[in-house]
Amino acid sequence: MKINVSRIFCVLAISFTLLWAAMVHAQDAKPKLILDADTANEIDDQYAIIRIFRQDKFDVIGLNSAQWFHYLGQQDSVQASQKLNERLVELMGVSGLPLNIGAERPMGKPWGGDEAKDSPAAQFIIKSARELANDEKLYVVCIGASTNLASAIKLAPEIAPKIKAYVMGFQYDFGTGTWNKSEFNVRRDLNAVDFLLNQKDLELHVMSATTSGIFKFEQGDSFEKQARMGPLGEQLTERWTRLFGSSKTWVMWDLALVEAMIDPSLASEVEVTTPPENTQRKVWMYKTIDVEKMRAGFWAAALAK
Repeated sequence: MKINVSRIFCVLAISFTLLWAAMVHAQDAKPKLILDADTANEIDDQYAIIRIFRQDKFDVIGLNSAQWFHYLGQQDSVQASQKLNERLVELMGVSGLPLNIGAERPMGKPWGGDEAKDSPAAQFIIKSARELANDEKLYVVCIGASTNLASAIKLAPEIAPKIKAYVMGFQYDFGTGTWNKSEFNVRRDLNAVDFLLNQKDLELHVMSATTSGIFKFEQGDSFEKQARMGPLGEQLTERWTRLFGSSKTWVMWDLALVEAMIDPSLASEVEVTTPPENTQRKVWMYKTIDVEKMRAGFWAAALAK
């Protein structure tokens, strides 16, 4: 049998080229990320949103609005968050990004339960997770109530192993290993939080209000820097002034989580056991953050031309 050396060499060369291209693509591919925010609730959400769009570690594929419904009169919270998300994206010059409205109400019933609250936001999480390659994971970052993520997993349980969930919430005492669910984001949907804690197949990372509570911006310094940011800075200053004008400092709870994800060297995580009333498993809890470097990182990105 006559061996065609040239043909073999050609096939090998093509195979090597394709393999090399696949390896380069895998190295260059950025993890896909969905940010889920109750943006109209306070003011730190806006800073977190700006920062997540001014980084190159993640491929941000969607911005969801989250509810912060409570019985003190704010019953259209998800609509307010959706409107503000649309405004921020416009000011940042981001086009073509899916802006998905979330559920209007918390998961389950007031006395408990895990009935899903379906929404375009939940469906977008499901769709995005299902479209991933086998070796990929979808990052879902909840800086408000975790209604949309929990509902997505309830509706499509098979996506849980495909997700890396990052949530901002809880109080946590590292000395005693004690969880405290009496925290704003958790109280906005305790059923969703318990559901996520109980999912053995879900990788869960938590930035507690205890750890992030030391990360603060000064109003005067912030307003001076925001004056150099054009209309986007005007938006930040106007909202701070209108909602919390007497607050000379503000805790950047949500921004702390985003900064920690963008640069893991600015924070430390440890594995902790879930609360005793939940399925017993290990989750990740942020223990320390570098406030000065986080603050510098945000302003460097926000003021970059």
